[in-house]
Amino acid sequence: MKLLLSLLLFLSVFAVKVVSQPMSETEEAIPDPKVAFLKSMAVPGWGHHYVDKSNWRRGKFHLGADAVLLLSYLGLRIHSNNVQQNWYSYGSTNAGVPIEGRSRRFQLAVGDFNSLRAYNDFQARNRNWNKLFKDRPANRWQWANDEARSQYSSLRNRFERIDRQLPALLGLMALNRVISGISAFNRAKKKADQLSQSMVYVTPYRYSQGIMANFQIRF
Repeated sequence: MKLLLSLLLFLSVFAVKVVSQPMSETEEAIPDPKVAFLKSMAVPGWGHHYVDKSNWRRGKFHLGADAVLLLSYLGLRIHSNNVQQNWYSYGSTNAGVPIEGRSRRFQLAVGDFNSLRAYNDFQARNRNWNKLFKDRPANRWQWANDEARSQYSSLRNRFERIDRQLPALLGLMALNRVISGISAFNRAKKKADQLSQSMVYVTPYRYSQGIMANFQIRF
């Protein structure tokens, strides 16, 4: 998940850096497909606005989708952090051991067994010697009843279920950028081809008797 988030940030920064370079008047008149692509990779819809400011409905769709996905991600991230802190606090208070920063195997064991002794006895009977936890204060959890232990497991499952949705949202954000970039690239290329076929080029140059202009008209 951190890799996906870092990739999105890198693409946005890289795209903004590239498209921020000054362009000549000719380049501004004819949209550059590569610039359109990079702009949409930075902000979905920006490339469509760059190609045609008067008609970028497709770009608005991508921009709106990105906004929804981003707000969903932020909201889900906040909710995930809240549930996680509730889970840690509940386990520490009711089981008597720290939960935050512990291995996933330990966190699962706390939710599956009423105490460290019960857990180690089970693993010893099954000869899973490598799964035993050391008998020390930080590992000696003890639940008052099965209901309290079940509540702990419910909080943990809820956190993990929410946390698994975050990479999917990042993936959709990346996909939306790629689709927007490709669409903007194609529109820019089509418009550039149309403009280049009907553009008049005037190239003045000097010669010994004065100044002449060379006209090139493409149809």
